[in-house]
Amino acid sequence: MLFNSYEFVFLFFPLTLAGYYIVNKIAVSFQSGIDCAAIKNGFLLAVSLLFYGWLHPEYLPVLVGSMAVNYALFWQMEKRDKKKKYLYIGLVFDLGCLAFFKYLGMGSFVPLGISFYTFTQIAFLMECYRGNLKGVTALSYGTYVSFFPKMIQGPIALPGEMLCQFTGEKKQIDWERVYRNLYLFTLGLFKKVLIADTFGKAVDFGYTNLPALNSGDALIVMLSYTLQLYFDFSGYCDMAMGLAGILGFELPLNFNAPYKAANIVEFWKGWHITLTRFFTKYLYIPLGGNRKGRGRTYVNYLIVFFVSGVWHGAGWQFIVWGMLHGILYVLTKMQMDIKKEKTIKGRQMCAQTSDEAESKIRRTGRKIVQAACVALTFLYVNIAWIFFRAPSLKEAFELIKKIVSFHFGKINWNLAGCFNLDEFWYVIKVLKLDGWQYGHYLLMVLILAAVLLLVFFGRSAVDFVRKVKPNAFYVTLLAVLFVWSILSFSGVSTFLYVNF
Repeated sequence: MLFNSYEFVFLFFPLTLAGYYIVNKIAVSFQSGIDCAAIKNGFLLAVSLLFYGWLHPEYLPVLVGSMAVNYALFWQMEKRDKKKKYLYIGLVFDLGCLAFFKYLGMGSFVPLGISFYTFTQIAFLMECYRGNLKGVTALSYGTYVSFFPKMIQGPIALPGEMLCQFTGEKKQIDWERVYRNLYLFTLGLFKKVLIADTFGKAVDFGYTNLPALNSGDALIVMLSYTLQLYFDFSGYCDMAMGLAGILGFELPLNFNAPYKAANIVEFWKGWHITLTRFFTKYLYIPLGGNRKGRGRTYVNYLIVFFVSGVWHGAGWQFIVWGMLHGILYVLTKMQMDIKKEKTIKGRQMCAQTSDEAESKIRRTGRKIVQAACVALTFLYVNIAWIFFRAPSLKEAFELIKKIVSFHFGKINWNLAGCFNLDEFWYVIKVLKLDGWQYGHYLLMVLILAAVLLLVFFGRSAVDFVRKVKPNAFYVTLLAVLFVWSILSFSGVSTFLYVNF
């Protein structure tokens, strides 16, 4: 089941929400001796498994079997001193299952979310090995792994930040919290249904018709995928955080304005934050982190990005994507390390003269340099995303060749038509702009411009809902966005990261 479906919006979640609060009220009304947390977790586990197996019940045995094996290993680790043995068994089992289903020719039978719930369980075993988890019940564990808001695409929540929420006492309904998280869910839905899927049509057309594209077409296809992926994945995470928040839980932030980054290091502080955190905590640091000299540190960075590429897919194009990021990340870190050393040496003199020496012209120059760095980083990320999206290296290089050939011309009529949404095209007709020779391209230009302005100058959905006021204007806006998104469900595609 997907968040952007009628059965989820009008059936599954309303019943789940009502059922959860009823179960919570019944549980707390019992006398002492009743495990309230177990009752609530049992309900959440049941609905989460129903959510996961709604369309593909054949995936359930893989999920349940994986949870059973990992919890059995946790149980053994709690009872025995030699925890490392059971950790290694768990890592081999989890990574082996991931490789078997995702990479070793299982064809179409790739359980949804297997990458995400595999990493969730690895994090659990690692924290148990490090002595950070004690006495976790099977119900709490099962609910933590399968919690439906984060099940299919994350964010990758660590056990330390989630298990305490499943075992703690439930608070009374906070209607302001419900309002803000409903807003967050709606904004995420809007980002997916109206923005991401509009760009998705242009991307699908472009990769299906590569030979027919000129340089301008190819640039639009490249940019469209960059925007589609961001609004699709961040939209899902906004919805996940909103749904969890309505139920009274908090999920970690997964996106924080990544396209505003001035370098690739900043980009990875804002893009898929929980995956970066996972690799840092359970791969980079065990490899030695920055404790074994700069050379080893840089090698560790490259290993992390290589593994990240492999995690996303088995094709060479994913490895190229990972190494493109890894190499630039290392070069940027080198430059930052050199700059840091120079700054430390000249700190005293700078501290004495910086306020006097820095003029308005100098500050303006810094802003220009900052803007140029953001633009160049954004361009580099765009190019790297080509390898992420292309079916193979051949198609990736073909699109890049189209771009660098500088063979510009009139934008493909059908490509521009992908942006002509019925709701807006009707306005174009009313204004009698459809007869204008450039009328067919008007919406493409307006949508691209509006979305780019939103990306570079707008606030994130999470920041917006923290400050949104429950007044008539914002409630009306919430209703309009929600209804508009619901009415657009018929043309909605699945989430992109379901494939990973």
